[in-house]
Amino acid sequence: MKKQILLTFTFSVFICLIGKSQSNKKYIYYLDDHLNSVPKSDAVILGEGFYEKELFKLNCFSINKDKLLLTVHYTDSTLANFEGDYTSYYLNGKIESQGDLQNGERKGIWQKWDSLGRKIDSSIYEKDKAMQTATFHYYNSQSLSYFTIKDSLLDTYQTISYNKEGSKSSEVFFKGQKGIVKTYTGTAIQTDSVFTREEIDAEFPGGQNGWRLFMEKNLNASVPADHKAPNGLYTVIVKFVIQEDGNVEDIVAETSNGFGTEEEVLRLIKKSPKWIPAVQYGRKVKAYRRQPVSFLVEGN
Repeated sequence: MKKQILLTFTFSVFICLIGKSQSNKKYIYYLDDHLNSVPKSDAVILGEGFYEKELFKLNCFSINKDKLLLTVHYTDSTLANFEGDYTSYYLNGKIESQGDLQNGERKGIWQKWDSLGRKIDSSIYEKDKAMQTATFHYYNSQSLSYFTIKDSLLDTYQTISYNKEGSKSSEVFFKGQKGIVKTYTGTAIQTDSVFTREEIDAEFPGGQNGWRLFMEKNLNASVPADHKAPNGLYTVIVKFVIQEDGNVEDIVAETSNGFGTEEEVLRLIKKSPKWIPAVQYGRKVKAYRRQPVSFLVEGN
């Protein structure tokens, strides 16, 4: 939600008025990338506003007006008070988020989509507070991986997960901190009781800084140059699994830059000591991680 960004609008905007009556005037605003008012020569965003029924509608475009970035409504042309429909867009033209503002606060249903047009969030707001939220997550194949529903009034939490074939793989339902976890394996269903919603991601000993120091100490950065790679930046992406006991397994390269780069990163990850395993609902679980590593070759 760009509410905090849009609040940077001030009354001292640069405005050009076109037309003879308020009903058909067009208001032009010149803005920087933080939506602050600036002289035309410094602007990167062009705002066009006009009165629409009883509200003031502002469309924000890229400065050459080839991309619509945002549409929002206000009570008037001073841009002081939000009121009405709000829609933001990705650069590819797909809707990013959409909802309604009342007295400057989110009200009713607000929805978000990713840049591919898949819904990732649907929430019900009351006075800018999310009362019920549903979030959606997808596999790379674009099929649904899992979704969650949180209800702050009922204090409930539900997650349903699916495998890549589209079959339900697990289901979790909490009321407060007490929950039931169901795991589906073929025709069998395993049911467990859990007593906390706590979820902690897997962590390298020493945290992010410890992981960075480990990679810097053990990575041979000269590998692509030693393999006669042309000048350039080579980014390797490796995925791996951190098991319940902290061991790192199932290490696979997702890229194919060549010049020994993938082999070097695979060697590095295999050298990793045990991690602190992930915790879900108070139980240790597998965690999946994707790690990018970049090599820079220059001066050849």
